[in-house]
Amino acid sequence: MHFFLLGIIFLFGHMEATGEKVPFSLLLRLLPSNPTIIEAGAQFGEDTAWMSEVWKEGTIYAFEPNPPSYEELEKVANSRKNIFIEKLALSDKIGTFNFYQAGGASSLLKPTQSFNDVYFHSDLEHPIVVETTTLDTWAKNKGVNYIDFLWLDMEGNELNALKGAPEMLKTVKVIYTEVNLQNFWEGCVRYPELEKWLKQNGYIKIWEDIVPGWHGNVLFVRSD
Repeated sequence: MHFFLLGIIFLFGHMEATGEKVPFSLLLRLLPSNPTIIEAGAQFGEDTAWMSEVWKEGTIYAFEPNPPSYEELEKVANSRKNIFIEKLALSDKIGTFNFYQAGGASSLLKPTQSFNDVYFHSDLEHPIVVETTTLDTWAKNKGVNYIDFLWLDMEGNELNALKGAPEMLKTVKVIYTEVNLQNFWEGCVRYPELEKWLKQNGYIKIWEDIVPGWHGNVLFVRSD
């Protein structure tokens, strides 16, 4: 194993012990000063804004298909020069698909009835329709040749977005993704399945912050 990866694994243990929710110092070590970042599920742009400040020389492409959230994201993008926004959802298919609005848990996936009744309160009978694209198609159309950092907060649709990027994924150094340990949405990918798929595609887990039996966030890095 490379000395670089050994160092990362050592840092992983340290970061877990401190309970840091977003491993900022680790991300700074892993990424260049001018990274190309894809943020899928940007919502109101809170994370977009701090990434813009941390990596002032970087470029952030933020995807958010939900109209009310996009309006707020647009305000963030208008105040910064290194943020570019897309009113699109990333997935493994191109077209128009149902989108279930549920505040911060809005998703292309339909909430399960039990979780919707208690937590999401989405109108399951009247979803809106949004446009989707694949990351590979979008990158080709935009002339984006590589991605340093992939940030996924897609309410269970993370694996579909990854499957839509077989070419661009070869360039991605670091992936920070939300994970779920229950089927909050129909067809939701669970953490073990997502981790297995990423391992098969050359990524190892180096940090996690998990609420047992519920959900959390995990950082993966390319192992080669």
